[in-house]
Amino acid sequence: MFRIFLSKKIFSGETKAEPSERPSKQGNRRIYERFAVDQKHLTVMNDQDILVIRDISVKGFASEVSERAYDRFALDDIYSARMRYHGEVQELALKVAWKRERQVGFELHEPTTPTLLFFRNLVRPVQLAHSLSPVDASFMEAHQGMTWYHGEDVDLHIWINDEEGLAAWQLVADDQVVEWSAVHGIKTGVLRRETFAESGISEPGAVLRYIDDSPNPTRLRFASDIIASGTFPECAELVKSLEDLEMAI
Repeated sequence: MFRIFLSKKIFSGETKAEPSERPSKQGNRRIYERFAVDQKHLTVMNDQDILVIRDISVKGFASEVSERAYDRFALDDIYSARMRYHGEVQELALKVAWKRERQVGFELHEPTTPTLLFFRNLVRPVQLAHSLSPVDASFMEAHQGMTWYHGEDVDLHIWINDEEGLAAWQLVADDQVVEWSAVHGIKTGVLRRETFAESGISEPGAVLRYIDDSPNPTRLRFASDIIASGTFPECAELVKSLEDLEMAI
């Protein structure tokens, strides 16, 4: 979960006609693609205005606003803001890029490199979650009862016992590994591709899994954000397994 606090207006934009449509996506669609998020993600102007974020990209986000707040925003207004994400706070500036039907689009204004990296890290779990789609795993005899979701640089395997419910799951995303089982609990690790030299030329070898001595909080946070952003049917059960872990800790 993340929150964005709009602290104050630092530049007033000119009054101009509102565009009837959102600006068209330009350049690399993958870079600027927007991803829907749920209502846990909020923008807060002050104690009276709470703006629900509807979608987000590495360039900015769209927020649903009250009628009063909608009238207060003008195109090209620039606000100083703070974003809180897992305890980390980033200072940034946001510009009102478009307005339409009680929704306001904000984009990063002259972002610094740390801000761009911060936003990319924020959006990446959502991007991975939205790329997941089911794969027919019936041909894998050694994994009967397994449900497999595959996406761009991400794989999620889930095992459910008909009698006891969720038995285990494994998430591999951007070479980060997080797995949970009802028997062994949570484990984290990383995938590394070995290399070997033949005739003085380095060649790629097998991909090996290295498990951490103890669960890595950064990997757990990454997995938690991916799962929380998922739309697959088992999402709630996986979220609960992580919540139970947090309560146990």
